[in-house]
Amino acid sequence: MSDSLSTLMQAGLLAPLSYFFARFVARGNAVPEDSLLGQSAALVSMRNLSGDVCVDLRQFAGAPLFESEDDQGIVVPQGPSLDDWMNGLRGASWVGGPGEETPLVLEGTRLFLGKYWSFETQVASALIARMAPVDGIDQARLAEGLTRLFPASADRAVDWQKVAAAIAVSRRFAVISGGPGTGKTTTVVKVLTLLLEQSPSMRIALAAPTGKAAARLTEAIAKEKVRVDADPELLSRVPTEAKTIHRLLGGVRGNRFRHNRDNPVLLDCLVVDEASMIDLPLMARLVAALPDQTRLILLGDRDQLASVEAGNVLGDITGHGRDIGYSLAQLQFLESTGAAPAGALPGELPHAPLSSVVQDPSITDAIGLLRVSFRFKSDSGIGALARAVNAGCGEDALALFESGLFQDIAWLDAPQDQLNPQCVDWAAQEYTHYLEQSDVGVALERFEHYRVLAAHHRGPFGVDEINRAIAERLRSEKRIQGGEDYHGKPVMVTVNDYEVGLFNGDIGLLWRDGDDGLRAWFRGTDGQLRSVSARQLPQHTCAFALTVHKSQGSEFDEVLLVLPFDRSPLLTRELVYTGITRSRMKLAIQGHRGSFIEGCRHCVQRSSSLSERLGWADAVHARGPLAHRPNNNLS
Repeated sequence: MSDSLSTLMQAGLLAPLSYFFARFVARGNAVPEDSLLGQSAALVSMRNLSGDVCVDLRQFAGAPLFESEDDQGIVVPQGPSLDDWMNGLRGASWVGGPGEETPLVLEGTRLFLGKYWSFETQVASALIARMAPVDGIDQARLAEGLTRLFPASADRAVDWQKVAAAIAVSRRFAVISGGPGTGKTTTVVKVLTLLLEQSPSMRIALAAPTGKAAARLTEAIAKEKVRVDADPELLSRVPTEAKTIHRLLGGVRGNRFRHNRDNPVLLDCLVVDEASMIDLPLMARLVAALPDQTRLILLGDRDQLASVEAGNVLGDITGHGRDIGYSLAQLQFLESTGAAPAGALPGELPHAPLSSVVQDPSITDAIGLLRVSFRFKSDSGIGALARAVNAGCGEDALALFESGLFQDIAWLDAPQDQLNPQCVDWAAQEYTHYLEQSDVGVALERFEHYRVLAAHHRGPFGVDEINRAIAERLRSEKRIQGGEDYHGKPVMVTVNDYEVGLFNGDIGLLWRDGDDGLRAWFRGTDGQLRSVSARQLPQHTCAFALTVHKSQGSEFDEVLLVLPFDRSPLLTRELVYTGITRSRMKLAIQGHRGSFIEGCRHCVQRSSSLSERLGWADAVHARGPLAHRPNNNLS
């Protein structure tokens, strides 16, 4: 006999939100909360909090529904046989089929929260509707522009930036994906130039999921524009200021954004950077607010971590690391415009049949992969390390530290229950540089050169403990003075505050401004400094150390990556790769060698059906019902 859902909640195995949702559903169907329906509702809610869009009942049939430790003495309920489970759910009035407005939706063997089924189908429909090639492209003009903007190079047969640019110009939905230094921003500036050469009056906007990512995109676009060989008047129409997606959509009014299907954003083309950070609900609201004819170009690294909230939108779109091949029609187009020579690109790969609303093209025809890093050269340990980790080769990655070939990477062994002292030494030394400044603008710029990143929030290797230890050391060295708030404290906003104009992920410094006391200073997406009184600062946390998730959209000259001693569900290939690639010049990793190797072997796997809806065959499933599927909200 298994323990009740209430007992599981009290033991910390079931989130309160999931328990009360299960009780709500059970009462609405006049059945006990510990019935099959109640347990199913608790499961799908719990998995949603952990990042899954849905639950595939096949993975839980005959298996434990929730995670537990052996020493807790809790008996976790097990899933019934698949047939019994399906039959039991089909008889429930609050479990509907596809398209029905019910709290739970059962589609095949997948069980969704009703609203997440709607989010997923909305995103799939919006992207599929944009997949067909654009009519009326002036191919001669495009070919001339591609030749001018991407000069031929004798050292490579294929210019992957050129291929990606041609793809993005030729259709209303495109993805440009690549690792750090592969030229995503360079490529998109040239894409926008080519689009304006086709249609000079095109209305274009830039966006990113966070303020930091928007600021980086703003800066990068401005730098790249001056290098483009095009008519200066035309280039002036390429926007240089990126907005957060929330700001683009007009901010939240009640539970809705101001811009939606009934009040769309009037654009001809939208470029969204750091697309790996976009969760499924935000993506659904974004595409709902775009007119059908609006082009959507996503930029991002498909190998990075998925969003904190549910979904792995960029991974689902790009096939979770699988090879990209192009249809015959796409190959002919790319060859005719001079984007790639005949026979140089991979041909069409086998895909599942697309849904009936798809006209012709496959999802891969919309994806341009950038495969050459111009930042990490052959002598870069960071680049070699990123490649080894991304390939799942943890042993090879560790060997790079011992090879003596690279001066830009270092390994620190992690003690079992405390930070390696060298971690705090490193942080105290590097952070002194910004604390010595008198000008807050210079201090903010210097602070962005260095960062400590970690996998966890809590525990001896979590950001909470690391922030405490760094502040304690700086205080002992008289670098900082004061209590909870002090001159020089780095802060990261953790909520969206539309009135103050600060958003989740914004990073600034508390800085004493003469007689006005402490103010919190931030650099806006336009590059300008702004400040608010420390008393007005929204909910925030100390930011000497960040989680790897929160560091996405940022890059630093030097990074110290703190990984846990013990094997952790959060320690995955994507997390390690993302942490490594936040650094431009130097990287140190504290970790346990065995845990590091295991982490490199395991990928983040989230249950959804978006990839199948978009035409990918054999959508990625987890290796097992509880295999390495981290609960980001409970870490």
